[in-house]
Amino acid sequence: MTGKPTDTESDFAALVPGVKRLHDDRINHHQQRTPKSIAKKIIEESARTDFAALSYSQQTEIRESFFDHGIQRKLQKKIRQGLLPVDDSLDLHGYTQKTAQAALSAFFTESLNLGHKMVIVIHGKGQRSQSSAVLKPLTLHWLSQHKSVLAWCPAQPRDGGQGASYVYLR
Repeated sequence: MTGKPTDTESDFAALVPGVKRLHDDRINHHQQRTPKSIAKKIIEESARTDFAALSYSQQTEIRESFFDHGIQRKLQKKIRQGLLPVDDSLDLHGYTQKTAQAALSAFFTESLNLGHKMVIVIHGKGQRSQSSAVLKPLTLHWLSQHKSVLAWCPAQPRDGGQGASYVYLR
């Protein structure tokens, strides 16, 4: 259908103003992809992030939960519902930012060495803070930066609710 529009096409164009006819019906999906070399550099840079050097001032967006794209939906559901056996937990109540960073880093190192998959990090809700929660957003930010964390989400009420996070490790 090239050339002059037919009566059906002009009737349609009159009914739907602002619609333009496509002259090429092909869509180039490859234009929108990030080249593999650039994607690889981005992954390498994120893996090199110094976990102990992260600070809250670098934080832009706080995510309540995260699931790596490789985690199946059934496993995501089990993590959210707290159905996986918890291997270990870390309670950060009363910690300062620096001690919390060090404790979290050591906890992940130990958990990975022991082969743990599912852990709970208790960061608190921040209700006793003078202004707003400090450790909760920091902890969520640190989780997003750690290369061994595949998923995290708020815990079930029986495990600490919004004051704790389930963390699924590599």
